[in-house]
Amino acid sequence: PSHEPMQYYGLLGDYIGGVWGTLLTALTVFGVFMTFWWSRRMDYRAKTYQVFAEMLRTHEEIVTSLRIGNQTGRDTFSSVLSEFYVIYKLTRQVVDDDAVWSTSDRIDIAYTCTFFGPHIVSEEVLKDYGVEKIRQLFGEIHTARQTGKSERRQFGGHQLRLSHYFRNLFSAYTFVDGTRLSMEEKLALGKVLRSKLSNHEQAVLTLNIMSHLGAEWERTGLVEKYKPIKNLPSFFLTFDRSFKIKDRFPCVNFEWETTARDTVKVHRFAFRNWSFVLLRHLPRRLTGRSS
Repeated sequence: PSHEPMQYYGLLGDYIGGVWGTLLTALTVFGVFMTFWWSRRMDYRAKTYQVFAEMLRTHEEIVTSLRIGNQTGRDTFSSVLSEFYVIYKLTRQVVDDDAVWSTSDRIDIAYTCTFFGPHIVSEEVLKDYGVEKIRQLFGEIHTARQTGKSERRQFGGHQLRLSHYFRNLFSAYTFVDGTRLSMEEKLALGKVLRSKLSNHEQAVLTLNIMSHLGAEWERTGLVEKYKPIKNLPSFFLTFDRSFKIKDRFPCVNFEWETTARDTVKVHRFAFRNWSFVLLRHLPRRLTGRSS
C-alpha cells in the first residue's frame, strides 16, 4: 500500500511530462516559426520599399531630363498637351463628321500623332482610320508646323521623351500591384506615386490611357484600383466641349468630386445651425410660436 502514492505520482509526472512537455515543445516550435516568418515579412517589406524608392528616383530623373525647346522638366508636359490640342482641332478640318471619327477616335488619332509625330509609324498604326484621311491630317500638321511662331509647336513627336517615362510609371504601378503587401499598403504607395505627378502630367497620362497606346492601364485594372489621374481638375482638358472626364472614367472618384460633396455637407450643416439660431432668438410673434 505504501507504494501506491508513489506509483500514482509517478504516473501523474509521466502524464504531465508527456502532455505538457509536448505542448511546450510545440509552442516553442511555433514561436520560432513565427519569429522566422515575421523576420522574413519585414525583410520583404524593406526590400519592396527599397525597390519602390528606386523607381521614384528614376521617375524624377526622367522628368528632370525632359526638354522641349526652352522648356525643361515638368514644363514640357504643357508643350505636349498644347500640340495635342492643335492636332485634335486639325482632325475637325479633315473630318468634321462625328459619325466617321468619334471623339474617342479623334483622341486616339491626335495623341498617336503627338507621340510619334506625322511619320510613317503613325500612318501604319492609324491606317484603320483611313490612310488618305491620315495623310491629309499629316499635311495639315506640317502646315501648322511651318506657320507656328512658337518653339512649343514642333510636331516632331515625343516618343523619345515619353516612352521611358510611361514605361517606368506603368512598371511602378504594376510592381506595387504585384507585391505581397496588404491592400492598404499598396494604395498608400500608389498615392505616393500619384503625388509626384503634376496636373499636366496627369492630363497627358489621361490621354495616353484613352489612346490605344495606353490600353493596358485599364485592361490591368490599374486605373480603377489606384486612380493615378484622381487629382486632375474637372475642366482641365478642354480640347472638346463635349468631352467630360467623369463620363469617360466613372470608376475614378476625382478629387474635385470629394471637395464638392464636402462643400455641400458644410453648407447644409451651416444652414441647419443658423436656422436653429434664428428660430431660437427671433421674437415669438415673428416666428409664430406660442409660449
